[in-house]
Amino acid sequence: MLKMKAMNIRYEIGEREILNIKELRIHEGERIGLVGKNGEGKTLLIKYLMGELDVIPQIEWHTTYGWMKQLNEDLEISPSLSGGEKTLAKLESLFENGPPLLFLDEPTNNLDWHHVEKLEDELLQHKGAYVIVSHDRMLLNRTCEKIWELDDGKIRVFNGDYFFYEEQKRLEIQKQYEKHEQYLKEKKRIEERVRQKRDQSKGMRKPPKRMGNSEWQLGKNKAAAQQKKVERVSKTLERRLERIEKVEKPMEWEEVKMEFEQIQPVTQKMIGRLEVMDVVAGQKLLFRTKPLVWKTGSKTALIGKNGAGKSTLIQCLLNSKEWFPDGVEIGYLHQALEEMPLEEMVYDYVSEGSPLSETNIRIILARLKFFTEDMNKLLYQLSGGERVKLGLARLMTSGSPILILDEPTNHLDLEAIKALEQLIVDYPGTILFVSHDREFINRTADQLWMIENGEMKGFDGTWAEWQEYLQSPPEADEEVYDQMALETKLSELVSRLSVPGPKDKLEDLETAYQDTLAKLKMAKRK
Repeated sequence: MLKMKAMNIRYEIGEREILNIKELRIHEGERIGLVGKNGEGKTLLIKYLMGELDVIPQIEWHTTYGWMKQLNEDLEISPSLSGGEKTLAKLESLFENGPPLLFLDEPTNNLDWHHVEKLEDELLQHKGAYVIVSHDRMLLNRTCEKIWELDDGKIRVFNGDYFFYEEQKRLEIQKQYEKHEQYLKEKKRIEERVRQKRDQSKGMRKPPKRMGNSEWQLGKNKAAAQQKKVERVSKTLERRLERIEKVEKPMEWEEVKMEFEQIQPVTQKMIGRLEVMDVVAGQKLLFRTKPLVWKTGSKTALIGKNGAGKSTLIQCLLNSKEWFPDGVEIGYLHQALEEMPLEEMVYDYVSEGSPLSETNIRIILARLKFFTEDMNKLLYQLSGGERVKLGLARLMTSGSPILILDEPTNHLDLEAIKALEQLIVDYPGTILFVSHDREFINRTADQLWMIENGEMKGFDGTWAEWQEYLQSPPEADEEVYDQMALETKLSELVSRLSVPGPKDKLEDLETAYQDTLAKLKMAKRK
C-alpha cells in the first residue's frame, strides 16, 4: 500500500542544482536507508518532503508521519540535556506516538553502542515504514531492506541491505576496471593496425629492390591505386579510433600503496603495561582496570558507554610519564579539535614538520578527498567535517609511531570513514582510538579494551571475534583458568622481552612468547 508519493523534486541553491528527482515512493512496511556524501542534500531532501523549504512540494501523503530532526536543528529540546540524552528523548517521544511512517535524520548522533543496539531493536519492532539517514553501517545493514543513494541530485535505488549496496558498488567499480582494460586493448589494436597501414603505404612509394626503374614506371599506376586503397583503410581506422568511446580508469586512492619508512618504529614488544588501577573523576570512581598490555603495532579500540571514562583514561595515559617509551612522540586527536590556523593553506598545514615525502602526503590527502584543486584552499573555507579530516591527515603524516584518536569518525561521512579505516589498517605504528561505530571498530581493531560495569578488561581479537566469543563462551571453568594463566604468562614474557634480565636469552623468550600466543588464540577459539 502506497504511503507517500513525491513527484518532480527539484531544488537549487544559487546556480547549483541540489535535487533533481523524478519520483519517490514509500510503501507500507518499507525500511529505507538514505545514504550519500556530506553536502549531497540528504537532510535537504527530507526537509523538502516535510514542506520546510521555500518551494511547494508535489507530494501525496496517505498516512501520518513523524520526523526526527538532527539535534543541532531541533530547538524544542531542553538545552540542559547532554547530546546523548537529547537524542534518547527525541527517539522516545517518536516511538511513543507511533506514527506509521518515520523519518529519522542521524538518530545515532551522540549515542553509545549500547543505545544504538536498543534503537535497532525498536526499529525492527516498528510495524510501519521508515527512512533513516545515518553513517552507522551496522545499523543500516541490520534495519534497512532498501538503500536510497543520493548522488549529484539523483536517487538510485538498491533493493537490499547496506552490505548488499556496498557489494553492488564494488562490482560497479570492478566492471569499470574491466571496461577500461577492454578499451585500452581495443585502442592499442587499432593503433597498431593504423601504424601497419602507414608503413605499408610508405613502402609502396619506392620500387622493390629487384625491380628495374623501367619496370617500376610501368607498374607505378597500379601501385598508386593500391597505395590509395591502403590509405583509405588507414583513414577509416583513424576515424574508428577517434569514435571509440573512452572509458576512464576508476581512481581508488585506497588502493594506492604508501611508504612509511620515515616513521621510526617502536622496537620493544609492548608500548606499556597497565596494572590494576582506579580511574577517577574528582572523587568519583569511574572504573578499575585489570592488568593489560598495549602491544606494539596493535590497533586498539577503547569502547564503553557514554560517561564510562574513556576520555578520562586517555588523559591519564597521556599524563603518565612512565607509560610511553622514552623519546617517543605521541600524536593525539581529541574530540574538540584544537584551534586551526584558519589563514593557512591545506597542503602547508598538513605537511608542516612531516617526515613523509610529498607523494605520500598527497596520497593521504587524496584518500580523504583533498585533491590538487584543494591544496591552496584556506582552512577557513573548509566545513566542520573537512576540518576533522584535515586534522586526521596532519596526524597521519606527522610520523608519530603512536597515535591516540578520540572519536575520529565524528562529523565524517561514510566515504571518509572508509578512507580512514584503510589509513589505520595501513599505518605501521600503534593506534589507540575511541569509537562507538561498531563496523569501524570491526574493520580496524585487532585488540579491544572494554569498560563495562565499573571494570575495564581486554580482548585480543576483533569485534566480530568478541561477538562470537560472547555467543559461545568457554563451558568449563578450567578453560577460563587456562586462558587467564596463558594471558598472565604472555604479559610476563612481554615484560621480559622489553627489558631482558642478565640471564634471559632473547631467542628462548621469543620462542616462548610465540608458543604462548598461539596457545592463547587457540583457547579463545574453543
